[in-house]
Amino acid sequence: MLWLLAAIFLDFGFIQLFKLGQRRGYAAPVVISVNYLTIGIVLGLYLLVWGSWSVPPAALATGIGSGAVFLASMLALNHALRLLPAGPVLTTYRLSLFAPLALGVWLWHEPLSLRQLGGLGLAGIALALMSAGPGANSALPARKIFGLLAAVFLLQGLCTTAIRSVHYQGLDAYILPYIVLAGLTAGALGFAYIRLRGLAFTAPAVRLGLGIGLYNALALPIVMTALGHWPGTIYFPVAGCGALILDNLCAHYFWREKLTPYAIAGALLAALALVLIIN
Repeated sequence: MLWLLAAIFLDFGFIQLFKLGQRRGYAAPVVISVNYLTIGIVLGLYLLVWGSWSVPPAALATGIGSGAVFLASMLALNHALRLLPAGPVLTTYRLSLFAPLALGVWLWHEPLSLRQLGGLGLAGIALALMSAGPGANSALPARKIFGLLAAVFLLQGLCTTAIRSVHYQGLDAYILPYIVLAGLTAGALGFAYIRLRGLAFTAPAVRLGLGIGLYNALALPIVMTALGHWPGTIYFPVAGCGALILDNLCAHYFWREKLTPYAIAGALLAALALVLIIN
């Protein structure tokens, strides 16, 4: 249980740090790329000094592939948030957890009782309510809106599925090399994207990316360890609902954002969903 609670709080902390960069108007691709490169370098140096760089081909391929998907997912999320209201984008992002959850039941035969299935249904509604909020209507055509939201859902679903697959490939002993490879790949591709777009590296954005990268160098191994201890049918909905409850409370009390009736109803529903899922 301690691993699961630690993963929830660390995920919540990452959300707040990323939100800080958005509030201050930092270029998201710069923050994201520096973050990933920092993760790869810091954990890579740790392995060079105290660990081992013996990496099987499966971990190598999974790490590099994951890094490419991680960057694509974050860029798609940032692009969607620039063009669409935050409510549907964040709802889609959160609901993407059902992709690895469903694949976990199908591919890896993770346990799912009827009680938990009911809890998952409540969790989906709760996530949608907590992510909903006021926002201007988009002037984009419906086909483009659907395409953007589908990209966010599929790419984030692939990210969490890739992370989950590490355990089922028997690569738990290679978590750190996997994270290093994913971080270096995402960081290198991110810097190439920044050069192609002609974006500027501002000192505040770089500093925040470094800070988030150091934070995630601690958070990601804990999250992946928690996934090794808990089936995805429990981890994903509990972590998603738990982090979003904390995010809404922080938005209200720290960021001074108004907590909508939808968010309050979603938090109460999420609490009931967590009881059903864990028991």
